[in-house]
Amino acid sequence: MLRSHNAALVLGLLRDAGAEGISRLELAERTGLTPQAVSKITARLREQGLAAEAGRRASTGGKPRTVLRLVPEAGHAVGVHLDRDELRVVLVDLDGAVVGERCEELDLGAGAEAVLG
Repeated sequence: MLRSHNAALVLGLLRDAGAEGISRLELAERTGLTPQAVSKITARLREQGLAAEAGRRASTGGKPRTVLRLVPEAGHAVGVHLDRDELRVVLVDLDGAVVGERCEELDLGAGAEAVLG
């Protein structure tokens, strides 16, 4: 459960960073996780296709920092709004951008079978 929580923290920061991305060191500083934990989490996210390299950023000392970004098209979420006379379904990517939407008239008074159909 803790592993999922930490991955969610990192994913949230990757999403907030946008296309310019964020370094592992910045992720560690903002989450309070150790750099080793962040490296393991970001390695798993890269293996799953949820994160990718977004270039390098100059360092204040040592080697340049690799910057990571979220891969928005790697996953989707569905939102459903059911009203008495309308059903609206929205598909969004991991950035929350709408990639599909459908709206249909609905009569909730028609009964469960008709509404589910």
